[in-house]
Amino acid sequence: MDRKIWRKSYGSIPGLPCPRCKPGTLRSNSKLFYRKQPKYVTTGFSELALHDVSEGRFTCFLTCDYGFCGEVVAVSGDFRSHDEYVFNPDTEEHEVFEDKTLVPKSMVPAPPIIKWPEKLDSVPREHLFHSFELFWMNRGACAGRLRIFIEALLDQLGVVREGIKRNGKKGTLDLSERIDELDKLKPGHKAALDALRHVGNFGSHEGDADFEDLIVCYDILETTLVELIEDKRAKLDAEIAAIIDRKGKPRT
Repeated sequence: MDRKIWRKSYGSIPGLPCPRCKPGTLRSNSKLFYRKQPKYVTTGFSELALHDVSEGRFTCFLTCDYGFCGEVVAVSGDFRSHDEYVFNPDTEEHEVFEDKTLVPKSMVPAPPIIKWPEKLDSVPREHLFHSFELFWMNRGACAGRLRIFIEALLDQLGVVREGIKRNGKKGTLDLSERIDELDKLKPGHKAALDALRHVGNFGSHEGDADFEDLIVCYDILETTLVELIEDKRAKLDAEIAAIIDRKGKPRT
């Protein structure tokens, strides 16, 4: 996961991964960028004599640069801009540069924030895709959808939903109890999943989530998915143990 490309706001939208193909990168085009300032904003700035300030809504289109794909992503959100005056000693005049900030509120279809194993089942995969969409629209809902994703992932991994609860009685296991059950089957991932659970709980109950916490959660999730579904760490540990058992001697 490339954390630096995922931000609350941009001066210009960077190359983002294509939601349709793996090799492609989404590119912006100034000819496909549109913005409009509401009349009440224009009136307010005029009354304050702020003629070099603007804000309102923008739309633009990002296009996949892979020739066999060419996917188009529609982006919309808020913009703010103001003019910067910089003195040019060569011309002894002030040059005007626009300082622009774009705050995306929607990307459709949403670029994938992380990669996932091919063996990820369709149900958790669908929840993951929805979280990518909600990341721009509603951070609380995004966190809540990641929590739902964890539940679906545990289903794929064979973790039961019914069992003995912490109070010793039979019943429906909550997410914390299911994570404990997973830890018995595949130890070492409890802390990572608990972090995602806490952010998801806060998002569901409070209707919001910290932007940076969501970025960290996606980073955690990308690594954890590889280890849980592809058993990459377990396979590597087995290879390490085999080399140690052979004391470095070649395989017979």
